[in-house]
Amino acid sequence: MDHHFRRLLDPERKKFEDPEKFVPSLLHGNEVVVDMGCGPGYYCPVLEEHSLKLYCIDLSKEALDIAKTRVKKSSTVFLNEPSEHTSLPSSSVDVVVFSSSFHDMDREGAYKEVMRILKPCGRVIIVDWRKDAPFGPPVHIRMSREDYLATFKDFQVVTEFSPGHYHFGLVLQRKC
Repeated sequence: MDHHFRRLLDPERKKFEDPEKFVPSLLHGNEVVVDMGCGPGYYCPVLEEHSLKLYCIDLSKEALDIAKTRVKKSSTVFLNEPSEHTSLPSSSVDVVVFSSSFHDMDREGAYKEVMRILKPCGRVIIVDWRKDAPFGPPVHIRMSREDYLATFKDFQVVTEFSPGHYHFGLVLQRKC
């Protein structure tokens, strides 16, 4: 397994970012959810548990192969596709999750794809590194809360949450 993937799945990560502590309160259980840029599937088990159907999307086939070993439902779909051009039908998704991934994407392209696949009034859940966190991705690529709000201009804030000491969380809803 690639060193980067091993780090993303390190059990120590739960000490500062444990999706099982906050994801259940953000999903309704009857929704179609996309984990956009899922990597090796750190969020996949809890997203799968609390969704009707889960799509895990990543550019890395190796990451998706690892993610497949972390889920239980045969209905979970893995797509080796760019976040900017998925094969998902238009207006077919209730929730798109970006867990420390949006900052690595073509932001404009990914945003346009979210607008295409998300149902009217659909939600986006964002978990990302705080700019002042002592480790994580390079500071120059990290996005602040304000950066996300400027990018997701057709959305309104539903709630903000703290996924851990080094991250911030936003739930945004597409304006209806």
